[in-house]
Amino acid sequence: MSNMVMPNLGAFVGWGIIAALFIPTGWIPNEQFNELVGPMLRFMLPMLIGYTAGYNIYGQRGGVIGLFTTMGVIIGSDVPMFSGAMIMGPLSSWLLKKFDENIGCKVKAGFEMLVNNLSLGIIGMILALIGYVTIGPVFNAVVIFFSNGINWMMQEGLLPLLSILMCPGQVLFLNNAINHGILSPIAYQQAAEMGKSIVFTVDSNCGPLLGTLCSIALWGKGKAKKTAPLAMFIAGIAGIGEVYFPFILANPIMILATMAGLSTSLFLLVLLDGGLVGMPSPGSLLMIAMMTPKDSIFANFIAILAGFIVAFCVGTLILKIFGSPDEKESAATLSMVDNISAGNVTAENKTNTESNEGNNEIKLIVVACDSGMGSSAMGATVLKNRLKKDGITGITVEHAASGNINKEADMVVTLEGILERAKISLNSKKAIFISVDNFLKQSQYDNVIEIIRKRNKL
Repeated sequence: MSNMVMPNLGAFVGWGIIAALFIPTGWIPNEQFNELVGPMLRFMLPMLIGYTAGYNIYGQRGGVIGLFTTMGVIIGSDVPMFSGAMIMGPLSSWLLKKFDENIGCKVKAGFEMLVNNLSLGIIGMILALIGYVTIGPVFNAVVIFFSNGINWMMQEGLLPLLSILMCPGQVLFLNNAINHGILSPIAYQQAAEMGKSIVFTVDSNCGPLLGTLCSIALWGKGKAKKTAPLAMFIAGIAGIGEVYFPFILANPIMILATMAGLSTSLFLLVLLDGGLVGMPSPGSLLMIAMMTPKDSIFANFIAILAGFIVAFCVGTLILKIFGSPDEKESAATLSMVDNISAGNVTAENKTNTESNEGNNEIKLIVVACDSGMGSSAMGATVLKNRLKKDGITGITVEHAASGNINKEADMVVTLEGILERAKISLNSKKAIFISVDNFLKQSQYDNVIEIIRKRNKL
């Protein structure tokens, strides 16, 4: 899901800024510019998702049929069809790809263009009609059902209970799937109807995680204590929430602090009628401010601040009662200062390596994560600094989504859980695949350096 949405986040942010400025409750209401908001939300954004999903699977042809079939579910529904686009885009491009592999390849020379256009057009037409008749109405009902459910939770004061599911999901790197696959369609539907939505703040509210990190910065031990302040800056200003996850993985009970903070924030947002007009991505304080309508400034500020304070207090209480893990137990916590300044970390574990035969020189390394942003971007920075520290030059390091890896990559570094997806995406006989447990821990790259020295004869 994140591979469909992440490449288009700039368009989502642009739409959110237009909405924040020009809707009737916006900062500078403008009736003419406000006419852009509805069509962009209903047509442009789902079409971008459908095209991107199709392109990820089958290139340009996949993108075209993904967009084409997405129109069927858009027109067949009265709500923004993000979920429908996430189904039709991959499904239609995959079917077209299978058709080309099994039937299109048997076409006689000279008829390729005719068959290619007819196959895309006919398959696309059939799926668009099916989407219009079935998927569009079904997801229309599903979105309305969940939207009404969240509205009911808001009315009954139960919305804070979402923190019980959201906080563990975030730490397990399911935040993108939950946010873009479940919450975003509901939030955009509510924003279209009411001008804003509290649901945008469930995942993007960085106040509680900043409060948790602040308690670790003051009362934690070892590297966790030293690196938490920088993690706060990265999460709060840069909006890369993934830097917070390893601190919780190192001391899982601390997730109770974040849950308490998020529950408090959501309670106050309901009570004070807060919310955002669009998804703040990345989820930094700056982006949240940009997506805040003028009638929700006070509510959002108080809710985020209260979430920070409650998370800090609960985190402090937990650390005072249970203490912090010792240095060995907190090995999963990231040494952010050392990583960014290319300091040295003692090697502890070798990474798992899967490579094909050959001795090709390493020129391009891709660090891949689920979405191609956040953790892989920081991992690429860590690896660049490690190469610089070890005096290794002439190697390009990129970051990418696991489903969209540069075909020229000589080495791919990714998490073990998405290693197979990366291998399928690249489908290269020359590339080396290395799985790591933690992108931001320098000792995880010892094996990378060893292979580079061997292959490049350094």
